[in-house]
Formats: sequence, structure tokens, C-alpha cells
Amino acid sequence: MKHSLRWLLRLIGPALLIFFLWRSDPAALVAALVGIDPGPAILSLALMPVFIWVKAWRWSIIVREQGHTPPSLNDLAALYAIGLYAGGITPGQSGDFIKAWYLRERGVPLAPGLLSILLDRLFDFVIWAVMAVLSLAAFIDVFPAETRGVVQLATVGFAAAVLIATPGLMARAPREWALGLAIPLAPARLRAALERLRDQFAPLSLRFTPLLLLLISTIGSATSTFVRIYLMYLALRLGDIPLLEILAATGLIAILQALPISFAGVGVRDAVLIAMLQRHGHAAEIALSLSALFLLINIQHILIGFLVSLRYPLGEAPSDVTKTGGGDVEG
Repeated sequence: MKHSLRWLLRLIGPALLIFFLWRSDPAALVAALVGIDPGPAILSLALMPVFIWVKAWRWSIIVREQGHTPPSLNDLAALYAIGLYAGGITPGQSGDFIKAWYLRERGVPLAPGLLSILLDRLFDFVIWAVMAVLSLAAFIDVFPAETRGVVQLATVGFAAAVLIATPGLMARAPREWALGLAIPLAPARLRAALERLRDQFAPLSLRFTPLLLLLISTIGSATSTFVRIYLMYLALRLGDIPLLEILAATGLIAILQALPISFAGVGVRDAVLIAMLQRHGHAAEIALSLSALFLLINIQHILIGFLVSLRYPLGEAPSDVTKTGGGDVEG
């Protein structure tokens, strides 16, 4: 039953896309796609290396702050591309965690590797949390009046949780205080897991210089993503859309794509774009065409990540790797 429910949830996005396509005009959709300006679209795709290198740089900072020596930036960029491929073909981008097994082969124990990916995602969520609050101003009128209070509460609650949890996990004092309260109260099985978690977090401390670098790299990552997205708007000659609404829509889409209700954002991305563009007088077919351009970015990530994975097969770590983790007791 639980397995069936998980698959039903994953089909929400594709079902939405089928519904939108069923209600659209095929001729208008083809006309919108044919009328794309290729210049901005090609430039957006060409900026993928910038996006990956900034992400890899931030990941290296996190691994180093955990007390481990990260692989070279070239190696991390390759692993990040593989994570984009694995995440793009799995619900909620869960396949991205395969990077931890690649890290293990390069000297970083599995548990810290998994934790580094979680922290990397949390820093993305910091930006998404801010964008989620922006989305309230941009999209709250889309929801029925009786549900707006709940939507506002959930959105602000999500943003507050992320903005508190991320520095709270990085800072030793509040983390130790929270775990010190939770561990004695937890059931025996959960208590052991929390103790292991405390050990894995132990090297992390909220120091000014690494935190500043993490914030800079996160802003750089978000900026590279937004520029690539905005270029796709320009490819469809949608320069009349306010930047604030584009930012809000980008954040809302990123949050929905992280949920296990779709594959590569299919369907949920279309729903957000249709709601936004129709407010500015653009047909649903334009929104579906824009979503197809966003999907093209995801397909690029998947294709290049797949090709990189052939060059970096799991189980064949470089022979010159220096083990730094003292052994992988987690398996």
C-alpha cells in the first residue's frame, strides 16, 4: 500500500502536464515553440559549467568544514554533474545522494558524505525560502480566499524553519544544546541514531570566513540559476514579466521540484508558469513552451551528467586517492 501511494504521488506532476496539454491548442503550442529566439536559449545552456563550478566550490567548503579533505574542484564538479543526472531521473531529486558513495571512494566516509549533500541542499533552501516568501506577494491571489491564510502560514513557516535550521545545524552551541535535550528523551533506537548524528556534526562550527564563503557561493549559485532561467524568458520574448514575479516563480518551482510528486518538475512547473503568465495576458501555450525550455535545461543536466558518469564509474576511484576519513565505519 505504501509503495503504491508513493508511486501515485509521483504521478501528480505528469498527470497535471497531461491535463494542461489536453486543454491546450496544439497549433498555438507549435507556433510558440517555432517562434523561440535561439540566441538566449543557447546562451542559457552554455552557462551550465558556471552553475556546476559554483556548486562544486560550495560543496568543497562544506566537506572541508566537516574535517575532511575534499577531492579536487575538477573532481567535485564531475561528481556534481553526476548528481544532477541521478537527481533528474528520480522523484524529489533523491538520486543526488549517490554523490556520497563517490565521495567515499575518494576518502570521505559515507555518513559525512551524505551529511555534506544534505547541508548543500539546505543552503539552496535558504534562497528558496526567501523566494517562497516573495511568492506570497506574487501569487497569493491565485489561491481561493478561504485558503490564503493557510498558504501564508505554511509558506512563512517553511521559510522560518529553513532560515533557523541551517545556521542552527552549522553552529556548534545551539546544535549541541538541541541534541542534548532530544537524546535523553528519544526512544532507544532513535537515541543511537542521534548520537551518531552528533558525532558526524561534531567538526562543524559556525566560523565567520567559511560561513561568508558559503553565503557568497550560495548567492552565486542562485544568480547563475536565475540568469539561465531569465534567458529562457527572453527566448520566448517575455521581457514584460516583472523580475520579482520571475524570482518568486523560480523559487516556488524549485521547492515543488524537490517534493516527490513529479519527475524533473514535469507538471508542477507548468502549473506555476501558467498561473503567472495568464495574469499578464499570455496564453497557456506560451507557459507550456517556457516550461519546455526549462525542461531542456534539466535534460541537458541529465545528458551531460550521464556522459560524465561513464567517465567516472562508481567503484573505480582514482588510484591516487588519499584516504582521509580514518575508515568508513558506516559501510
